[in-house]
Parts: sequence; C-alpha cells; structure tokens
Amino acid sequence: MLFSLAALVPGLLDSQGNAPLTGVVDLSGQAVDPFHRTSTKVVVLVFVRTDCPISNRYAPTIQEISEKYKEGAEFYLVYPVKSETTEQIKKHVKEYGYSLRVLRDPDYTLVKRAEIMVTPEAAVFSAGGKLLYHGRINNWYAEFGKSRRAPTTQELADAVAAAIAGKPLAVGSEAAVGCFLPERP
Repeated sequence: MLFSLAALVPGLLDSQGNAPLTGVVDLSGQAVDPFHRTSTKVVVLVFVRTDCPISNRYAPTIQEISEKYKEGAEFYLVYPVKSETTEQIKKHVKEYGYSLRVLRDPDYTLVKRAEIMVTPEAAVFSAGGKLLYHGRINNWYAEFGKSRRAPTTQELADAVAAAIAGKPLAVGSEAAVGCFLPERP
C-alpha cells in the first residue's frame, strides 16, 4: 500500500486535509498558494482561457463581482491551459481589463481541487480552504452557442455573498457551459 508523505507527516495537510499546492505560479513564475495568502478572506478562483469566447464575454461580469466583494474575498484569475504562454496571458489580461491577481495552473492542481471542467467556471472556498461552490458564474449560457439576453440567476455572486456572511449556500455546484480543458484527467 502506498502513502503520500503529506498523509504520513502531521502538519503537512491543511485544515481541510489537502496537501500543499505545487505547480501553481504567478506570471513571474513564482510559486503561489492562494489558500495561504489569507486566513480571513473567502478565496474565489475564476478559471478562464485566452481563446474561449464564452470566458471572454464574461470578463465584465467577473470584474464587477470581484470589485463588489473585494473586501471579504480574495479573487484570482486562473489560466489552466499549459500551452498558453505568459505573454499570451499578459496580453489577454490587458485586452480584457482584468485587475485580479493572475495564476497559471498548468498541472491542474487548482482545477482538480476546485472540481473544474470548463472555462469560464468559478470556485468559492471558505477562509479555511473548504470548497463551498464550484460551477457557472450565472445562467447566461443555456448551452454552448446559446445565450440568453441576460442571465436570470447569479450563482457566483450569491455563493460569494453567502460565504462572506458565513451562511449556508443555496447551491453547492452548478454545471457550467464553456470551453473544455485539454488533457483534463
């Protein structure tokens, strides 16, 4: 039987039983663990791709939600596609006016922890690192290629607001419509 070192050595796992993150970096190549940057704020990861038209249409909504809840939540824009270069990501961030912290997740470390399948998709974690919500930002897209004139639900904003307030979430997961992640295990 095989055991991971983190499971055998006390103190290597966080309060939710997760091993330390590896493979997550900022745009300068520095390792970053968004769950250890803050112990008092909710952590929100928003997964996008530079070449996903649905992700790109959501840019203003992502910015609006992150601005509205910045006092109680730490927001990160996560680029999980290994083939996207730092230069492509920087250009994308500038082109769409993002002001969120940017992370690269080429090994899908955050993708797996957040249970993400497509972009755009978001995950909301408690200040202690517990996954509270993962899924769509809202119901703007009914299916790939079919959008509503305007969304009628706001799952991400509702999840962030509830998490900040320490209230139970009405929905823990909602399937997202978007661009699939290549090589997703």
